[in-house]
Amino acid sequence: MASILELENARKSLDIALGAPKNDLNRDATIQRFEFCVELSWKTAKKVMATANSVPKTVIRDMAQQSLIADVEKWFSYIEARNLSSYTYKEDLAEKVYAVARQFLPDGFALLEKLKTL
Repeated sequence: MASILELENARKSLDIALGAPKNDLNRDATIQRFEFCVELSWKTAKKVMATANSVPKTVIRDMAQQSLIADVEKWFSYIEARNLSSYTYKEDLAEKVYAVARQFLPDGFALLEKLKTL
């Protein structure tokens, strides 16, 4: 099961990837790190909240009810971007997911900090 330390390490890796000069290779690495961070985020929250739910969108709703996140729809968009990037690869889609990864970083960090206090 996901742990806070794993999530923290994944978030740091995403931060490093987003801080590097953008090229095709770095973009692809960033997308992969984003996918991992999104998965670890909801799975770690699930573990910390001790919820029996295993569906990402349900866990995200639980996260909002526990005041771990503020914007459910934004987190749904992260799940959607993660899912799209995992099942198909197109250049325009890669660019969109890369942009979503940039948006995710502060929200992922905020979640991590709240999870540390529980």
